[in-house]
Amino acid sequence: MTFSSFVRYSNAKHGMRDGLVDDPVFEYKILDAVQNNDGAITQRHMSQRLGRSVSSVNFALRLLAAKGFIKITGSNPRSLRFNLTPSGILHKSILAYNFLKRQRALYDEVRNGLIRNLEQIVSDGVRSVSVYGWSPFTESAVLYLVSKGIRVNAIYVGGPEEVGHWHTIPMRLIDEFHPDCDVLALMEPLPEGHDMRITVRLVTCFPPH
Repeated sequence: MTFSSFVRYSNAKHGMRDGLVDDPVFEYKILDAVQNNDGAITQRHMSQRLGRSVSSVNFALRLLAAKGFIKITGSNPRSLRFNLTPSGILHKSILAYNFLKRQRALYDEVRNGLIRNLEQIVSDGVRSVSVYGWSPFTESAVLYLVSKGIRVNAIYVGGPEEVGHWHTIPMRLIDEFHPDCDVLALMEPLPEGHDMRITVRLVTCFPPH
């Protein structure tokens, strides 16, 4: 086996690609663990914290060290110290920025899909809607519907701890659903079996998994 083929084999075995950690979240967490513990963290501790094998953590640390992001000191494998270099601190910041940028793009994609579904409800001439599920987008959905002159009868939830009112809109258990609306807008999947018992039109507003 040549050295290059060995590297490709090791990359595949340990979740790496082209000499880089294949999972940027895993890479960020390793850099974060090293920085937050000021070098006083073992590979086994990192393995337990990150839910990855010791060999994967070791391989990632060696790759990050080879790229100049981590400095490894010590001669005893059981007491090695790991510290971020200035390049490692910068690389960690870049990873965090790219992650937030992707999350923003995902947020916008989900929000735009939600608006399209709600616009369809409006264009269908629906006059009253109830909503199921409290997600990061529920408040925006309710405000959008109200702004279009659609009455929101209730927000249905799964647990009794959520029952009450959101402004003037009652929040009720989905087990006590009242078919007094034209549409039930789903902000999250209904509990198993409930879709068979609800007779009003269901509109899915949450993204597919």
